Amino acid sequence: MTARPGPWASGRFDVEGHRGARGLVVESTLAGFTAAFEAGVTGVELDVRLTADGEVVVWHDAQLQPEKCVSTGPDFVGARVADLTLEQLRTVDVGSRTLAAFPDQRPSEGARICTLDEVLAHGREHAPDVWWTIELKVNPLDVGEAGGRRRLLEGVLASVHEAEVQRQCFVHSFDWAVLELSAELAPDVLRSALVESSLTWVPGSPLTGSVRVGESHVDLCEGALAVGAQVVSPDHAMVDEAFVAHAHAAGLSVLPWTVNEPDRMVRLIEAGVDGLVSDYPDRAVALLSPTPA
Repeated sequence: MTARPGPWASGRFDVEGHRGARGLVVESTLAGFTAAFEAGVTGVELDVRLTADGEVVVWHDAQLQPEKCVSTGPDFVGARVADLTLEQLRTVDVGSRTLAAFPDQRPSEGARICTLDEVLAHGREHAPDVWWTIELKVNPLDVGEAGGRRRLLEGVLASVHEAEVQRQCFVHSFDWAVLELSAELAPDVLRSALVESSLTWVPGSPLTGSVRVGESHVDLCEGALAVGAQVVSPDHAMVDEAFVAHAHAAGLSVLPWTVNEPDRMVRLIEAGVDGLVSDYPDRAVALLSPTPA
């Protein structure tokens, strides 16, 4: 059987750091990505959005949240990323505040929101073999975000080609229309279909692109294949051995998110997943490391 494309094609298990390594260092900062590389990841997951002036930046939230952001000039905390220019975003410190949910999280004092180009260049310098799972944040019910879908995707594709990582990355999204468009614009770049329990694969879902749940397709894996995905990436609570076997039989790899507890990591590895995304990639790497004799 031909190996499914991806970092696992060589037989290795793919450990991906979530937003860099969020459990270790403040998310989406260069220091956070460095922490992931130093932990021994094979991949990193990150989120991208468009600024008001059309720049592709690495940031998860639609708004600048006060628990993560500190204004150093005009007060932009609470503003939407899409309403600010890159220059305006650069005035916001996104590295100094740590989150109580991650008690071991270290700050990256004074860090600023990065462009995708900057993060990919950082990776090329420090971890040239790492895979990139690039989540395009598009809410299909948000007129602005849906209208900017092509522009965001074109920016991402330009960046991955400029960094020469187009063969070691996934275009990754909850908005499956992104995957369909990516299959059209860049058929050689791999695509990953994100799935959230009770939101994605339900009748009337706005997230599944041209696929109509229960009408055009009744099976989640068939739907993911129909939008051009090579990977299905579900909430880890959805994943068991039967799910993995079904996805693999359909030709899809399985990359669950976000898996932080070692016991759950072990169960998923035993179920046959191809990789996992974690805030604590060091834990997964430690589990997979050979025990000294």
